[in-house]
Amino acid sequence: MNKKSLSIDPRVSLFYVLLASLFLIFPFQLSVQYCFFGVVAGALLLIGKYRQVLCYLLIFVVFVLPIAIRHPILALIRDFLAIGFARMLPLFMTMSLAMDRQSMGKWQAAMAKMKMPNFLFIPLVVCIRFIPTFIQEGKQIAQSLKYRGLAQNWRQILFHPWQFFEYFVIPLLSSSEQVIMDLSSSSLIRCIQNTNPKTSIYPIRLKMLDYLLFLIGLGMIGGQLWLHSLI
Repeated sequence: MNKKSLSIDPRVSLFYVLLASLFLIFPFQLSVQYCFFGVVAGALLLIGKYRQVLCYLLIFVVFVLPIAIRHPILALIRDFLAIGFARMLPLFMTMSLAMDRQSMGKWQAAMAKMKMPNFLFIPLVVCIRFIPTFIQEGKQIAQSLKYRGLAQNWRQILFHPWQFFEYFVIPLLSSSEQVIMDLSSSSLIRCIQNTNPKTSIYPIRLKMLDYLLFLIGLGMIGGQLWLHSLI
């Protein structure tokens, strides 16, 4: 089975991002959260993101699993961080799933096939196009800092946070403003607001893996409602 056949439909990725947002807002049962982590981690493995799965697994083991720590101060810090990581980790994982080297045209074709209204379609398209450009800008700024001998490793970033903020965050925000203006202009030039039917070169079709992920996601929602009714 080639790598292209294991790609996940953008509509499934969007469904899991919305499901992760529910995890961020509402308190789900731990069993449902663990199941969600396993499903998304398995999907990331199928599309070849082994390094990211390893990083998420380490974060899950250290901060999410209820591991006893004897030192009181370390236990307090760990519990404080665990609250944020337990809520944010599903969203980070699903964003990694959504950014599976998917073409922006494929995302546009998927949302157009969903008959999404323009007041939702246009901001989502601009946002989806902005995220990869934002990441690329950050990589270029980090590379230029290394060439100049600034922030060459994580130790310099950790012990000099204000310099990192000055050298990295501020240029990134400045470049992001220009990127947003360019994306807005590009959207106007391409007549993205035109309501006439459009064609696409990307075949948008749900595969067996996509249907399976949809069913598992709906099963987790049903399981949470069933467990909540038992309380």
